Amino acid sequence: MEIEDINSSRNKEEALLGILSELDNIGCSEKTGKAIAITKDLIKTQSKLQNRNEDLVKEKELLLNAKEEWEKEKKRLIAENSTLREQLKILRSKQFGKSSEKTKKKIEELEQKIEENEIELELKSNKKPKSEEEKNTNKARRQKFSEDIKREEIVLEAPSKCSSCGGEEFRKIGEDSWELLEYIPAQYIVKKYIRPRCACKNCEAMSQAEVPVVGIEKGKAGFGLLANILIQKYDDHLPLYRQSEILERSGIEISRSTMTGWVAYGYSLISTIAEEIKKYIFTCSEIHGDDTPIKTLMPGLGKTKIGRIWTYVLDGRPHGSEVPPAVCYFYSPDRKGERPASHLENFTGTLHADAYAGYKNLYKSDKYPDNEITEAACWAHTRRKFYEITLANPEAAIANQVLEVIGKLYKIEEEIRGLSPEARKEKRQADSKELVEDLFSSFKKVLSKLAQKGSTSLAIKYALNHEIALKRFLEDGKIEIDNNAAERALRVVAVGRKNWLFAGSDEGGKAAADIYTVIESAKINGLNPEWYLKKVMSVIQDYNSQKIADLLPWNIVPDTS
Repeated sequence: MEIEDINSSRNKEEALLGILSELDNIGCSEKTGKAIAITKDLIKTQSKLQNRNEDLVKEKELLLNAKEEWEKEKKRLIAENSTLREQLKILRSKQFGKSSEKTKKKIEELEQKIEENEIELELKSNKKPKSEEEKNTNKARRQKFSEDIKREEIVLEAPSKCSSCGGEEFRKIGEDSWELLEYIPAQYIVKKYIRPRCACKNCEAMSQAEVPVVGIEKGKAGFGLLANILIQKYDDHLPLYRQSEILERSGIEISRSTMTGWVAYGYSLISTIAEEIKKYIFTCSEIHGDDTPIKTLMPGLGKTKIGRIWTYVLDGRPHGSEVPPAVCYFYSPDRKGERPASHLENFTGTLHADAYAGYKNLYKSDKYPDNEITEAACWAHTRRKFYEITLANPEAAIANQVLEVIGKLYKIEEEIRGLSPEARKEKRQADSKELVEDLFSSFKKVLSKLAQKGSTSLAIKYALNHEIALKRFLEDGKIEIDNNAAERALRVVAVGRKNWLFAGSDEGGKAAADIYTVIESAKINGLNPEWYLKKVMSVIQDYNSQKIADLLPWNIVPDTS
């Protein structure tokens, strides 16, 4: 029913209700009164149904519009990849002619653009990877694994009792089997699963063992291989096309397009873990935050924009906390202040961060007295500004003096690392406080004597502008002297940038951030991230959604076998 028809029908109902109300007011027999009441109820019920129908029509329109937009985007990505493959073909022909480093780099860029586009298509399609049977209707084209690869047969035992009649005697009438490529550190192995089909001798009902969750449903990848591919791409920074080449050298032909589907599927399995880690971090009272730029492909050919990867780190080990550490990441297409504001909307406590202006409106201050986030500034950033002065002028007296004082502060921090917050505060009050107060006092005295736009003046002004936040570690033993925890967490992104060059899209950037969250949180808790991914992916599909927290890295006992 169209919206116009619905409105017309509603008008008729309102008119009828008006007539019935008038009849009711005039007065009538008991039976007639009941009939009028029933009619009114029916009309009201019909009206509700029509309202619901109207909502469904609107939802349908929205879905159709979304589908239309997705189809356009899908066509664009497919067309773009077609063009990229043509360019790649041309460049490869040139490579084998007059080779150059520039040509090689361009080939790598095109390979990664194609890879990231394919991952985006898989992420947005929101479906499981196709089985080999679905993808290869022509049997001659089915992917087969080299006979040289080690094989293992796993026979799944049929149920001991017939599900139809309870009989316990069976005769074998056939079997189902499939092969699954699995990865064991330093080796690949093909596991062949066999499900004998048995018929009950009493009633002829067929029985088979249940299909175990060992990998992608009806696919060719076990969870060990899936974990390995994710680790190589996001922790070892090997693009999928390179992984495909490595597999081929082992006699295993797995196309990049197949692997992109696997990556998207792996992400779908662990994304809930990433969300739980983020919730956990923001319930704590002291965290570190930082961000770094990454290039992101723009829709179309060849152009990139600057996106951001944000990290927030919970790590209380320096002050002896037994609260498990964790790391989370977010992707954003820009560096607007609204990005950290949305990340930290449920956080209350102390944030260790640099002097990025986007945080300023989040901190409790005279201007924002109702804010619930306290700023803790980073002495490493302050030190860096004076260190850069000495690089240009090794004899810079003031800068060298400042570096000497900051060096003494860090030496004290080394002595108290791992102690209780109370012990750390006591030591800082006794030894660090005087050094800090004297340093800021000297800043104020010398500033008027320096050129106001000189590098030394600018470094001193930076310190004075953040004096309160820089002194905050003296009063709280839980607060760190710097924000190095967050900077360490971003190293994986910095190293990755040199290899994967860019994220394929905003959607791909979000997926990468979530995968980083799971991998790095596993690592900071002392787990082998590859083992952890395999463990989680193998059980999460059948796991109670209310108990996902049981699968977080600090709740998993590492495999020591």
